[in-house]
Amino acid sequence: MAAPSWEWKPYTKTIHRSVYPAIDPSNPANSAAGKVILVTGGGVGIGKAIAEAYVKAGAKAVAILGRRENLLREAAAELEKTGDTKVLFFAADVLDEAGLNKAFAAVAKEVGPIDVVVANAGYLATPEAAASSDVTDWWKSYEVNIKGTFLTFRAWLPHKSTNSPTFISLNTAAAHVGVFPGFSAYSPSEMARGHMISFFQAENPETRVVSMHPGVLETEMATKSGLPVSRDDMSLPTSFAVWLASPAADWVGGRFFWAHWDVEELAEMNDEIVKNNELMWGVLGWPKDVEAKIVA
Repeated sequence: MAAPSWEWKPYTKTIHRSVYPAIDPSNPANSAAGKVILVTGGGVGIGKAIAEAYVKAGAKAVAILGRRENLLREAAAELEKTGDTKVLFFAADVLDEAGLNKAFAAVAKEVGPIDVVVANAGYLATPEAAASSDVTDWWKSYEVNIKGTFLTFRAWLPHKSTNSPTFISLNTAAAHVGVFPGFSAYSPSEMARGHMISFFQAENPETRVVSMHPGVLETEMATKSGLPVSRDDMSLPTSFAVWLASPAADWVGGRFFWAHWDVEELAEMNDEIVKNNELMWGVLGWPKDVEAKIVA
């Protein structure tokens, strides 16, 4: 089997495909001790693995939300065996505002204010040309990816902690790396989700709100996409999600990051990134450094 290759131009010189010391959940610098974590879509795949990473980081409590109670129950039982973290689970659809509000309130009542939310729930419509796609399936990408994240964020606000409250929105490189025929629902909906996150940050400066591309994993969604790109190890995005809530990442709010990027290089680039307003949403090539002539 051929070794994994890198398909897109990097942002940092070093590109990772699995966990490394700087983002390792067992690294004391990334400790989640005393924190309450909530993960949507937490019963399977990346969501479940992220929950496990926070258990490894020593979180006080981890709550997983999802639509399928049987899978949540199984996942919670497995997570309880991996550490001393209290594990909760709630069956809740991210499009059910009342259900979400009830779940967040229950978590806060049982284990305290919620420090970190990982909005992992997402949807990929069947890849097909817009003209021939099923409208209901196509629109579901927008419903889940945008409205679902919006409702999740709102459900968290009344119950967020005062200890560097962090909201991590899983996204995708497909939101910004180019146009992929057949993905007119998924890519634009994820682009909108990423831009929406910028507004959440600006409107709630006391929080840390950030978008994260987890890489390409062996998940149901990746298989459904059919895209022939190299696969990453699950340890990469799960550990990166823990790092995003660490003290070292207190400057990331409102921005979009790939889990592949080396966090020590990012730290060295911190001032430059903030000064130049990089990793934010906008139109490439604008503004240009030209002398403007205004014609009335």
